[in-house]
Amino acid sequence: MHKKVEKDISVSKRKRNSDILDEFAACWASLEEARSKLRRSVMYAYEDQWGDYVKDPDTDMVITESDLIKKNGKVPLKNNMISPIIKNIDGQFRNNVTQTICSVRDQKEAKIGEMMSIALEYVHEINEMDELDSDSLRLLLCGGFIGQRIEYGFNPARRMNDVWVFGVNPSRMFFNSNIEDVRGWDLNCIGEVFDMTLDKVVALFAKSAADKEWIEGLYGKDRYSSMYVGYDGLQGRQNRDMTFYAPSRPDLCRVIFGWKLESREAYFCQDELKGTYWWEDLKNRSLLDTENERRIAEGTAQGVAQEDILLINYDYGNEQYWYYRYMTPWGDILQEGKSPYWHEEHNYAFHAYPMVQGKVFNYIEDFIDQQRAINRTMTLIDFIRGASSKGLLIVAEDAFECMTREEIVDEYVRYNGVLFVKPKQGQNLDNVIKQVNGQAAVQGDYELLNLQLKLINDISGVNSAMQGKQAPSGTAASLYAQQVQNSSLNLKGLFDSFRSFRKRRDYKTMQTIQQYYTSARHIDLSGKDYSEEAKYYNPDKVQGAQIDIQITEGSNTPSFQMLENEFLMSLFEKNAIDVKTMLENSSYPFASKILESIKRNEEEMANMQQMPIQGIDPQIIQQMQQQAANPELMRMMNDDSRASSKDGVVQSVKS
Repeated sequence: MHKKVEKDISVSKRKRNSDILDEFAACWASLEEARSKLRRSVMYAYEDQWGDYVKDPDTDMVITESDLIKKNGKVPLKNNMISPIIKNIDGQFRNNVTQTICSVRDQKEAKIGEMMSIALEYVHEINEMDELDSDSLRLLLCGGFIGQRIEYGFNPARRMNDVWVFGVNPSRMFFNSNIEDVRGWDLNCIGEVFDMTLDKVVALFAKSAADKEWIEGLYGKDRYSSMYVGYDGLQGRQNRDMTFYAPSRPDLCRVIFGWKLESREAYFCQDELKGTYWWEDLKNRSLLDTENERRIAEGTAQGVAQEDILLINYDYGNEQYWYYRYMTPWGDILQEGKSPYWHEEHNYAFHAYPMVQGKVFNYIEDFIDQQRAINRTMTLIDFIRGASSKGLLIVAEDAFECMTREEIVDEYVRYNGVLFVKPKQGQNLDNVIKQVNGQAAVQGDYELLNLQLKLINDISGVNSAMQGKQAPSGTAASLYAQQVQNSSLNLKGLFDSFRSFRKRRDYKTMQTIQQYYTSARHIDLSGKDYSEEAKYYNPDKVQGAQIDIQITEGSNTPSFQMLENEFLMSLFEKNAIDVKTMLENSSYPFASKILESIKRNEEEMANMQQMPIQGIDPQIIQQMQQQAANPELMRMMNDDSRASSKDGVVQSVKS
């Protein structure tokens, strides 16, 4: 599939490779602000919401807001309102079951589309695509751009060769940042950085012992043989401190994988005889002229006019093609080559949303300010409560002449305590001893907090109705249902845009299946959506077919299955179908058991009919079977006009 590893790299070649590496590094550097926004959105969605840096007024040093609040002796409170919004969107996506359908342009070949749909659904199952898409959607909400990589090969995790789809971490991606097409059609560079062990680098790229020695010499065998010990695992620090050249851990090797749209001078050829077109290298012009001369000679010999002879027409042009490279951080090429895929493109599915005039936003950053206002208001209220009086006791000390201060305090807090008071002229008990509780916060603080909580739901588009919260008393059920439906329109753009990304991903996956599924196979999928014939994948029929992709609502949702079962039951009650047909097409959980019982009973009845009847002459049985096969006799037996009142009555025989 790929070219052999280049072991000996000349000085001129190394310089060119360094230039390509610098281009990849420039694309990486141009996305630093986008990665910074991604890290901040992830922090507010899942991590510490007081992690922004501020200047300490006492030391002029930059510290986090959390450290500044702790320095003042307070606790940085937070009420994460972003995480439930993301969970709600993720739940709606998972609940909206869809299915990718392949359709051919020639309706006579509908079975080919069904066959391709089964193969694509099989690839979805082995790649756990539902979980992968859910993860990509969450990353799209946080970063505004996502990617997935489609490959064919051996997967060590599954121990098999097949088509695999891998999720791409946006923190590891790089691409030309001057894109403006939401479909990604103006990409001319895309790739990602990998961190892997030295053994894995050798396993992937070494084709000989010399290659192994060369790769170990590049990375340093002794350097990567020691064990790395860390105490911050599963905390995502490698994504926060990511650089282009250095790996995230000292025991790993950095491998840079990049695609670049390159060009070369070539002839664009069109063969009028075969109806094909291609690009031919400039040095092969003589081959084209030789073929045209041969066709002219053969046509002239057969009496064909020269202007009617079908030739190969070619014109000078510049061919653009995708070229991939696996590189070390020093510019050495581990593997390179033109795109090996039939679609002649890179193997990434890329998507950015929302993108307006070349600027990519992300969903979460729209309401980060509201989240900060909520946290600040809660912390402010906590500050006020901490500084206000709580059970403050005010005592007129001269009224307790016979008691010390310590005795007054002890008796006041003691159960059934007694205080001896001598109030002065005109004093009452409130003037002698009084307990004061200060107001913890003004009413406006709570109103501000409620306002921010309402604003964050309005801005995100996930309001209380969509979250399934209880409606206020007196709200009609129809009104609440309408509110839920209207609120879903706020997220329609997000889901439709993500559907477009999945369609492009599935189309490239389908093209990879067409190319690499070269042998016939039986793809056994559970369910009744496909015929048994379509489950036999025939590459000869599929590889040359023009197939389109459609993503439709899935048929395995509970509501769809309920409607389907009701429709089949109505047909059965009207005697339009038999019970076997109904059970084969229904979604009842007990349908398969009943079908097995019916088939078993049918087989037993068939076996009983084939067994000879004991005690009856075989010749009589043969005669009965011949009479049963006589259609005229059977018609007369079933004719009610020949019926008699004595039919079936045994007549006595007169002697």
